[in-house]
Amino acid sequence: MHMLKFTYASILALALGACQQVGTNSTIQAALPDVPPEFATVVRTSSPDPAKWVYQKINERDQWRCRPLSCPDNSVVTVTITKSPTPRPDPVALDRYVKIEIPKANEKFNATLPNPQGVREAKLVSSAVEKVHGYYAIRSIFDMMNDKGSFEAVALTIFAGGSLVKFDSAATTLPTARKNLDDFVSAMQIEGRPPE
Repeated sequence: MHMLKFTYASILALALGACQQVGTNSTIQAALPDVPPEFATVVRTSSPDPAKWVYQKINERDQWRCRPLSCPDNSVVTVTITKSPTPRPDPVALDRYVKIEIPKANEKFNATLPNPQGVREAKLVSSAVEKVHGYYAIRSIFDMMNDKGSFEAVALTIFAGGSLVKFDSAATTLPTARKNLDDFVSAMQIEGRPPE
């Protein structure tokens, strides 16, 4: 279970620079002080299946770990919600960011390895801009290696009005990491108006 203790959240944190659990539901309201009120958002994240996922709070992040024998392989999903740097990102700027800044952040992260969590390598496989629930988002896939072996990680950062929602899903196989992330994203609720 320690294999997935660390996901690639640090990689995106290097480049992009909280949520409270209530039962199986987390809520945060984040609004930038200098933007119109229509960009205020309330984001609720929850486990798509509480019988399958065990919740814990780790370093201001919500983390769900799949119960033994409940997932095809060892799985962890982490969610962090903070204030967004912009309520309406420009798609051209996001595309440039994906092509230039994310690879730079990955190189910078790899230069600090190995780290205390045992991560030895983080290889950026792909990164792209997409829309999720009507909001711009960046999805990145990583091949990770630590002291226990290899695992796959999928990161999704959603610019949800005044909120920046970061999902990190790690599993032994990429299909499991993707499915887990998609399940959590489907269970998320955003109250606010997506940009047009």
